[in-house]
Amino acid sequence: MAASKSSNIGPMRAQTVSEEAVTKATGKRWKQWFALLKKAKADMLSHAAIARKLSEEHGVSGWWAQSITVEFERFIGRRAVGQTSAGDYQATITRTLPGPIDDALKAWQRLVRGRAEFDGVPLAAKPTVSKTEKWRYWRASLEDGSKVTVTIGAKPDGKAQLAINHDKLAGKRGVVRWKAYWKGVLSG
Repeated sequence: MAASKSSNIGPMRAQTVSEEAVTKATGKRWKQWFALLKKAKADMLSHAAIARKLSEEHGVSGWWAQSITVEFERFIGRRAVGQTSAGDYQATITRTLPGPIDDALKAWQRLVRGRAEFDGVPLAAKPTVSKTEKWRYWRASLEDGSKVTVTIGAKPDGKAQLAINHDKLAGKRGVVRWKAYWKGVLSG
């Protein structure tokens, strides 16, 4: 979406969640959510308080409450794309894989088996694996203080969604660097 100006709610920025998706899920467009939150003075609230307000006062489900809060914080200039509410940055890459989630976890583990570093940054400790009924997780801490979490969940038609979240990055350059790196790992 191109930048435009609305007289009552400020500059519009491109959203990472589409207009169609938010409207279908919540019944409101981005502009409506931003106006509602500005009127409620949500720009004076913490991230958690905004998400709670959306959930408790407007019946927005957890994931959507978080997504709307993040987009609102970007809209008011509190955070940039890839930036967390703590001020650090996060790079996320996803891939759909054939087969069940346990097969996807095994494939990921084969791909990274024996690695002591990623893109020249050594592991701070041995990676861990955990499971719930619906999710599989692979986690690693790197010596630069960043953390990598691979989350695997089921998709329709017997497929799995693998998401790599690389957290605690120092800035936007780190996001660009690590997104490119993780795309290369998944392509290799």
